[in-house]
Amino acid sequence: MENAVWSVIKYKPKAGCADEFKEALERLSEIMNKPDITWSLIELDTGEIVQISRIPSIDAIVEGQMEGLDWLDSVDHLLEKDADGSRTQAYSGLEIDVPHSFQAS
Repeated sequence: MENAVWSVIKYKPKAGCADEFKEALERLSEIMNKPDITWSLIELDTGEIVQISRIPSIDAIVEGQMEGLDWLDSVDHLLEKDADGSRTQAYSGLEIDVPHSFQAS
């Protein structure tokens, strides 16, 4: 069985663009609204928005990648970019199975 993939993406809306960006998240929710994907959004006290997603497989990520990138391109003008020109900070990795002996009790 293939391990699920976790993804954490942080967006930083430009000053004055937070409300418009939050409205655009409704379009993202349509993309992410699949029975096998779990995801949530949190707003940091810095005004940044963090998307945390659990996707069932790498294949599922590849399948939705173009639609997700199209959405990101549509909100590009609302986001601050870092020194390298990136509009997000993103991390992802495979979910690992932790042996029961290592889990907190």
